[in-house]
Amino acid sequence: MQRYSLLAISLFVSCATKQAKPEKSAVDNPKSLKMELVHGKWFNGQEFIERTVWVEDGLLSFDNIENEVDTVLDLSEKFVIPPFAEAHNHNLESDYELEKRIDDYLKNGVFYVKHLSAIKMQLQPLMHHYNKPSGLDISTTYAPLTGTGGHPIAIREKFFDWGYYDIFDSKQDIESHGYFVIDTEQDLTKKWGHILSFEPEFIKINLLYSEEYEMRKNDPVYFGKKGLDPKLVGKIVEKAHTDGLRVSAHVETAHDFHVAVMAGVDEVAHLPEIKNGQPIAPEDIKMAKEKGITTVTTISLVQKREKQPNFQALMENIGNNLEQFKREGAKLAIGSDNFNGNSVDEFELLQKLGIFTNLELLKMWTENSTETIFPNRKVGKLHDGYEASFLVLDIDPLIAISEVTEHIDLRIKQGIILD
Repeated sequence: MQRYSLLAISLFVSCATKQAKPEKSAVDNPKSLKMELVHGKWFNGQEFIERTVWVEDGLLSFDNIENEVDTVLDLSEKFVIPPFAEAHNHNLESDYELEKRIDDYLKNGVFYVKHLSAIKMQLQPLMHHYNKPSGLDISTTYAPLTGTGGHPIAIREKFFDWGYYDIFDSKQDIESHGYFVIDTEQDLTKKWGHILSFEPEFIKINLLYSEEYEMRKNDPVYFGKKGLDPKLVGKIVEKAHTDGLRVSAHVETAHDFHVAVMAGVDEVAHLPEIKNGQPIAPEDIKMAKEKGITTVTTISLVQKREKQPNFQALMENIGNNLEQFKREGAKLAIGSDNFNGNSVDEFELLQKLGIFTNLELLKMWTENSTETIFPNRKVGKLHDGYEASFLVLDIDPLIAISEVTEHIDLRIKQGIILD
């Protein structure tokens, strides 16, 4: 049995990454280790409790494991929390600077990413990077459901014009790979088998300005700025749930939010109203709480509009909506939808708004975000029998949470010590 301090582990990992062929040791191949973690303060969902915890077969154990451990790791009175998560992004489908993006996620303690649509032919060759103990874990869907001329058709066609989609011969070939057009219940029935053939982990639907659906649906002026017929959303949710799939709804307006919540979606992929400033109806937020619907924040998107004259009004509206979510206790998860970043910037903006306590922010970024990505996995909490994935911090995040990612001393994922 070998005993290591947190400093020794940090020095070992630092040196090992600089060696072309590092000498093998117990810590160099931690997958097979049975670890005893002593003198750590573990987050139980409300506070930190000092305790001894064991790791065996990549799982946490709060009871002394029967077999002798290989390694004892002294956490030096530091603070152990679940990993962070990114509940909304689209930046893992391209191999351009992919390793840099993955490293940035892991460096910041973000282990789990919800990929809110992808073209499977592009994503599939990259899957060897994901869903392994030493890499990111991702959950993804593929072609989202939209109406004729709806989002994301304009974006997909623009990318084709820019040469990003050499896998397609024409723009028409993008349909079913980059989106499914569903205008009627007959379309839904006819195409449902094709939708499922891609084996999505959830279904994404696009609702945009549904209160103006009739006005926009045949007007080319609104190409790319519209979505599904709101009357179809309930039917889609019913079909998805019958086949064991959750539904995530892209929304733009308070009415979109209302339609999604009434239909019983599982997740609203954006906090709505970052564009026209209308508040969400309090009764809809209350209904979302009652139905267990998670709303993903994505509020940092509004920073792109900082120079516009209505920016301050938009920020005030965002704050009012978030305060209503807090009052009702409706579930929020942290996601950025920022292709060139991740949920770190989203978290920091939420923290600066001063609406949520440090405890609320920590649970939003760990428990809530992870649960909406992997609802059927034992991750996002530090419980007996859960995956041994956690971060060790040199600060108490319940007291000081600003720039928390700068205070990560150790990252362990499924029992493996990450570089």
